Amino acid sequence: MIRFCKVFYHSCTNEMASESMADCKKCDSSLEAIQLDETPKLQVRGRDVGINALDDIMKDIRSRNLQEPELGTALLGEVKRLDYVPPSMEKDYRAALLQDYQRRFG
Repeated sequence: MIRFCKVFYHSCTNEMASESMADCKKCDSSLEAIQLDETPKLQVRGRDVGINALDDIMKDIRSRNLQEPELGTALLGEVKRLDYVPPSMEKDYRAALLQDYQRRFG
C-alpha cells in the first residue's frame, strides 16, 4: 500500500520493502505520530514564548497571596529559576507574567 505524504506530495512508503513508513510524523494522523508541544506559552512582546512549568509557577505564587510589586518579582524570579530570561527583556516578561496571572485569577 502506498500512501502519499500530505506535506511533501510524495510517497511515505519504503518502496524497497513495500512498507509504509511508521515514522512519517508530517502526515500520519495516528495519535502516536502527533507530537504536541505541551510547554505553556506566554505572550512577550507579541511573540509566544515557552515557559517551563508555567501553570505550576502560577499556582505556587497564588498560594502565597502576594500583591504588587512582590507578585511580579516572585513570578519573574520563579520563571528565571527554570528558564533563561534575557536581562534586556525582564520588564517585558514581568509585565506578561502579571497579565497572564490576572487573566487566570482575576
